Amino acid sequence: MIMRAFDRIIFVLACLPLSLSIPAALAADGLMITINNDSSDNLFITVYDRSSSPPRQVLSHTALYGNASMSVSIAADRFGHGHLSWTAITIDRDMRLCGHGEKADLNDSDAVKIHADGECAS
Repeated sequence: MIMRAFDRIIFVLACLPLSLSIPAALAADGLMITINNDSSDNLFITVYDRSSSPPRQVLSHTALYGNASMSVSIAADRFGHGHLSWTAITIDRDMRLCGHGEKADLNDSDAVKIHADGECAS
């Protein structure tokens, strides 16, 4: 009985360094980017990770309310930077506005401002 408890303690201690290194390894592969709606308009946004090959959609037609923000995870390129593009459209159909943009050379914890202040293509 005592030997079994001792074996469990040894096993847990042996696994501890491995469990502590997993979050660091995962963070090295991705960047957390904050998406800021820099307007008072409520928006539907779509965000693409341009660092991954092929580019992947991170958010699809997601509501982001006026002056709010949310975080997304994107891949880092071989230099450790991120690249994303976005589109936005106002939720209010009566006052429809659109916007789009792209931001490269992003670092972990950077913020990207998103807005819809232009005419929408037909």
